[in-house]
Amino acid sequence: MADELQALLDRITEQELKKVDAEREQILAQAKADAAEIVKNAKAEAEAVTAKAKQEAEFFTQKGEEALRQASRDVLLSLRSELEKRVTKTVEAMMRETQAGENLAEVIANLITQFVAKQGETDQLQLLVSPAELETLEKAVKTRLTEDLRQNCNLAPSAAVTGGFKLVFKDAGVTYDFTDQALAETIGAYLSPQISAKL
Repeated sequence: MADELQALLDRITEQELKKVDAEREQILAQAKADAAEIVKNAKAEAEAVTAKAKQEAEFFTQKGEEALRQASRDVLLSLRSELEKRVTKTVEAMMRETQAGENLAEVIANLITQFVAKQGETDQLQLLVSPAELETLEKAVKTRLTEDLRQNCNLAPSAAVTGGFKLVFKDAGVTYDFTDQALAETIGAYLSPQISAKL
């Protein structure tokens, strides 16, 4: 009887041990499956975070490059504008120097004479000149013109003219601007494409 009891106890113990082993194996398998799932999810999340970070880095790199291109374009435009201003000022100063006194009187007389020679008779001409140059130019121009041109040409001061002159055909209502500012703008406009090409 004791043997039977011992055998029964051994069998119960063996069954319990097998049951415990089976549960342990099941728990281990579940733990492994859970761990694998956690690792899989962690990898997926890490890849998503990495992809997002890469996308954001590319976005910021692109924005940075665009901002740099815009800044360099702005610098070039500013430089071109400043160069154009300086060229215009330099040309204006040169025009003012070369279009003064005797030089200017010679230019005016030649222009009027050539115009009348090509266009024929003309009515009253008016020359608007700098008030500071009026007296000098009046004498110098009149001595260079023929009598009939002297009768039809008068010089008048204009505060708007600092150098050079404006030629006004009164009857036709036409004005030609040969002031230092107008000539500087014209020459500056001609030089602008060349400046742009250099930049």
